[in-house]
Amino acid sequence: MFNLQQVINSSMLEFGSSFSRQRCITTSGYRLSVTLTLVVLLSACNETTEVPVFPDEANSRVSITNDLTALNERVTYTNDDITIEDTAGLPPALMLPSAAKITNAPFSLTQVAEIQPPMVEGELVQATSVSLRNNAEGMVSYNMRGAPRLGAVDFIKRFNSSSPRLTSSVSFNDSDINAVATDGSYVYTSVATDAVGFSFPAVLERIKVNMNGLTLQENFRIPLTSFAGTSVMPVDKVIYTTSGDGGHVSGFDSKDLTLLGEYSLHDARWVTRDESTGRIIVAQGTPGTLSIFEGGVFPGGTMNLLNTFPFTGANVAESKTTVDVAGGKAFIAAGPDGVQIMCLNDGQTIGSVPRPNPADLGLDPAVVVTNSVTVDGDLMFISNGEAGVYVAQGSASFNDNNCNPQSITVLGKLRFDNLQSANHVAYESGYLYVAAGLGGIKIVLVSIN
Repeated sequence: MFNLQQVINSSMLEFGSSFSRQRCITTSGYRLSVTLTLVVLLSACNETTEVPVFPDEANSRVSITNDLTALNERVTYTNDDITIEDTAGLPPALMLPSAAKITNAPFSLTQVAEIQPPMVEGELVQATSVSLRNNAEGMVSYNMRGAPRLGAVDFIKRFNSSSPRLTSSVSFNDSDINAVATDGSYVYTSVATDAVGFSFPAVLERIKVNMNGLTLQENFRIPLTSFAGTSVMPVDKVIYTTSGDGGHVSGFDSKDLTLLGEYSLHDARWVTRDESTGRIIVAQGTPGTLSIFEGGVFPGGTMNLLNTFPFTGANVAESKTTVDVAGGKAFIAAGPDGVQIMCLNDGQTIGSVPRPNPADLGLDPAVVVTNSVTVDGDLMFISNGEAGVYVAQGSASFNDNNCNPQSITVLGKLRFDNLQSANHVAYESGYLYVAAGLGGIKIVLVSIN
């Protein structure tokens, strides 16, 4: 006689610990009733554990949407080839001949998805930064251009695929969200807030991760110094933050956000980590400065400064200046001075890629700034505001652990509709992520030819 329970038990043994870890549960852990065949059971289990449904939540200032139907309305799946345009605005020595761009392109670009920005208090907010974790998990931060301060965070699963899933979104009715990151347990936001009760607008706020959704449980804010939080980065059990003019780079205990140590810096704009050495790297502006700290060390409640090196650029107030690290080198988005490449051991500038000439593009110089750069292998992607994302290739892999000078050729650029501003770029494992202002987030597959 057919015994469904025996078949289920047998199949569970076959699936082993993987199936055990993905028990069929709903929001509160209730067991999914076995009423149909094993195939239906397993199908329901996979769907439920992949994207569990949690209720929406809200308080007086924060609103969390976990409704997958509502969230899916903001996601568009595409399969559109992206044309790589010519590189007008750059010196001829940096560009390939037109024929070479067409016939010898080393890669192709396909936009696989886009996520439109959310509405907050009736206003459309703009994508400001994108952050990745373990390749497959992503966050996007949003703020309001001008007043009032409004912001949002999107939480995305399967980010590194042609079918990313927007599984949760958080709106803030009193805060710009300038940067975001996660350690898997919490989402951390770097904020400029209008909320009362803080000495400065700069704030670090966390939202708890609840499987594939977010929850207001353990929602917590702590004050920073300066007028805006500018970046955030979890490393091991430490949450590093930067805040702007008159601010600090700070390290907080991830357990309860108690301050471990801080260091006063002028115009601290971005914090990242040199994975090979554990050093903490901070990019500063006005004037451009790179400060290097020992990671995880807080002597007497401060941070151990190892070196400080100047670089040209980053001289526009209240601008974004990100830094990416690969092969012992810092790739700095230096505003009007394009990309500056610095050797972290001695501070020597070993390469650069200039900003496009706004006049050649017919654009206001104020909207053409190099605000973000990302590298992997021999490819470099540069966000230049309304000029778009420029693509460059090195003569050797940028990941090679040396500071040898190399030639860099700009291959072309990609732009999105209505001159959507490219505010931030991240490139990892064959996918390019573009925070495109009011155009939201673009997810692009990079195929090496």
